[in-house]
Amino acid sequence: MNVTKSAPTRHLYWETALDRLELDVIRAERMLDNVSVLELEPWDEPELEGPVPADLVDRALELRARQERTLTTLADQLGAIARQHAFAERVDRATGRTDQPVYLDVGA
Repeated sequence: MNVTKSAPTRHLYWETALDRLELDVIRAERMLDNVSVLELEPWDEPELEGPVPADLVDRALELRARQERTLTTLADQLGAIARQHAFAERVDRATGRTDQPVYLDVGA
């Protein structure tokens, strides 16, 4: 049974959904600054009625722009990591390196 929510309740739901999205963007932005902080949580699409309330449109558009910038940066960094990994694999094959640990005593 789908119950129509009042305008203030719909507004609160939209505001909460934007809060959750913004926290996800903040996490992704921080992850870009410190890759060791990789904590992904599952995301589920909120059930929202009607369009974004007029006073939240600017916030939603800015959030979308931040998501797009973060996505572009993440994609660029993943591409760089993939290229580095491929290069390391080529070096390993060319040098006949095994997966065995190798220790070098630089004090000798």
